Amino acid sequence: MTCTMVSRYVNGGYIREADYIPPRRSWQQDYTWTSTQDRCSGRLKLVAYCPHSKVAWMQEWKEVANASLEKSLSKIIADIEHAAIALVSKLEEADRQAEIERQKRAAEWDQYLRRENAKKIEQSVKESRDDLSQIIQRWAQAVAVEQFFKGVEERATSLTGERQEYALERVRKAREFLGSSDPLDFFLEWKSPVERYEPRYPRSGDGETKD
Repeated sequence: MTCTMVSRYVNGGYIREADYIPPRRSWQQDYTWTSTQDRCSGRLKLVAYCPHSKVAWMQEWKEVANASLEKSLSKIIADIEHAAIALVSKLEEADRQAEIERQKRAAEWDQYLRRENAKKIEQSVKESRDDLSQIIQRWAQAVAVEQFFKGVEERATSLTGERQEYALERVRKAREFLGSSDPLDFFLEWKSPVERYEPRYPRSGDGETKD
């Protein structure tokens, strides 16, 4: 156990002020001064505490002059046993409160996940709807382009010789330039909302997630 005491610096070291003996002769002087320091007292201190973070309890016993802790062991044990009885209910209450707090955090986290889930469902529905709308527009455009090429080819059949061959070759190059114009290719690339995002929670009939 440490204690705060007055120490005196004498000839290169510190001693307790109580142990200092001034020089007997007046002409002899020590190079000395005093200061307050934490020093080992040579006495024992016993500390008992509750390790639970939510229950603050601590008790300590210190040795004093001419009274060692060994003589107080029976009383110390009795004090700890008495405190333990009171601590049982406090620990149970602390655990109960901790469980309430855990459930609260779990519920808050679950609500957060549900909100995020609903946002992602809404986003997937919007993206799927927008993509399908674009596919419909591309479908209509592809059909129009295909009708155009077929119309040109039909008109080309009325031509003869090199002019017919030239017209059909131009149609072929135009088709290659535009790439695939099959409307089905566009539709096969479309993804439904569930294909974009699979909900983490079951969905009710109105499309909302269940709480």
